[in-house]
Amino acid sequence: MHSYTRHKLKQDKFAETAQDAVHWASGHRKTVIWVTSAVLIVAGVTIGLLVWHNRQSDQANFALSKAMRTFATPLREEGAPVPTEGVPTYTTMAERGKESAKLFKDVADKYPYTKAGKIALYMAGAATLQAGDDASGEQQLKSLADSRDQDIASLSKLALANHYRAIGRQPDAAKLYKELADRPSNTVSKAEAQLELADMYMTTSPLDAANLYQQIQKENPPPSPAGSIAAAKLKAGK
Repeated sequence: MHSYTRHKLKQDKFAETAQDAVHWASGHRKTVIWVTSAVLIVAGVTIGLLVWHNRQSDQANFALSKAMRTFATPLREEGAPVPTEGVPTYTTMAERGKESAKLFKDVADKYPYTKAGKIALYMAGAATLQAGDDASGEQQLKSLADSRDQDIASLSKLALANHYRAIGRQPDAAKLYKELADRPSNTVSKAEAQLELADMYMTTSPLDAANLYQQIQKENPPPSPAGSIAAAKLKAGK
């Protein structure tokens, strides 16, 4: 009897609660409709943004690959026959770099929120250096070196370090290589930064280079790529 009573009370309570909910919904029909509409709108916008982002990413990747092909186009010797019509050719690195920088910038401007767009911005700086505009290229890469995207920042620092090394600014290059080694990323590993630094030391400080190669080999024993390179360099230096 008591069990039946408790069960009956639970049923009555559930019915009362359900009835109250129905009454509240009836009295607040506009609120219910507004909330439901808001949820549907948010869901629709989210799905729309995902579709848009995926489409943007696909288009950005295609545009970036096109610009990369231009950047990697082999140079044609002066006087050599021009290949098939419509295929761009260049006789100097500066000429190719200038055209590549333009293409990369177009990708970065058109798809700024995609990964490809961010990579294109970095490549635009590297291509600008190749075009011979050191001031602009260095400034572009410096701004990206402070990026919150660690992968892009690392690539920019590596490009800057290699540029400084090429123009005789070894202390500036060494500073960047060490920063990259202390804070590795998906795009520039510790070993890669150390190998670049050791290679630079080969001409400025052979002893420091040997010590660094030994450290690389110890931390990355062969047959790892970094360890194998370090071992070969040490063997060649004997």
